[in-house]
Amino acid sequence: MKQQLELTVLLFCIAIASGIMFLFPEEEKRNTQQTFLEMWWSDHPDLPINTLDSNEIFAMPISSASKRSLWFRRLRNWPFKDLTELCSDPYLSKDSLFFSLGCYSFQPNSEKQGKHHLKNKTSFKRGFNEQRAVSYSSVDLNLADSAALEEIPGIGSGMIRVLKRYRSRYGFVADTSHLRRTTYFGTMWKKEWDSLLRVDSIPSPKLSLASSSFQELLAFPELNFGQVKRLCFYRETFGVPTWFEIASWSEFSKSDTTFLQYYISSN
Repeated sequence: MKQQLELTVLLFCIAIASGIMFLFPEEEKRNTQQTFLEMWWSDHPDLPINTLDSNEIFAMPISSASKRSLWFRRLRNWPFKDLTELCSDPYLSKDSLFFSLGCYSFQPNSEKQGKHHLKNKTSFKRGFNEQRAVSYSSVDLNLADSAALEEIPGIGSGMIRVLKRYRSRYGFVADTSHLRRTTYFGTMWKKEWDSLLRVDSIPSPKLSLASSSFQELLAFPELNFGQVKRLCFYRETFGVPTWFEIASWSEFSKSDTTFLQYYISSN
């Protein structure tokens, strides 16, 4: 009876693990897709859906069927009247997520509708139209909340989500160049962000070469199994290594040890 119960529990655990392994990639794929689409829309506010030319339509991140449908309506001079008609078009249903995130202008009446008002983008555009300078306050990437970030021109909900995910993963932003190299910020980076997005407050490292456990070090995104194994073996055999020694190890030949020191103290 005991063996049967243990077998049942084991099979149950295997089933749960299999379910997680099956579901997680799809969830991650959906999150990545939505983040990309939100960033695309942050660069295309008030899209004139009824006056797009063929190049603009076929450059959109949607399926071929949706592109053909939009171009067919354009050739037939068959405009969308409003957002309801656009979202209910059965030929565009495959890309419903894409269209639901947009902010459009439906010419000739230019009624703007959509889920995202893109307040900061509108005010930024208005400033150029009025030919007057618009000043923005810079923000600290480690302290800024969503409201402060939305005031920065070019920063929308998609970019805010990317930053929050980065801060959750690493704990804080230590270097904007790493943020740009490893996230969509690098693709979307705008020149004005050089002065508007800063890193002033860098917390003390929570990890330590001397005291952090194997699992704690392994959980840090920039360390792999081989690197952590070498660190812990050296620490247990010879004592705590210096960063100068670590930089000479083959396991760290492709790692930026200067960047690691922001997150891992030497004592």
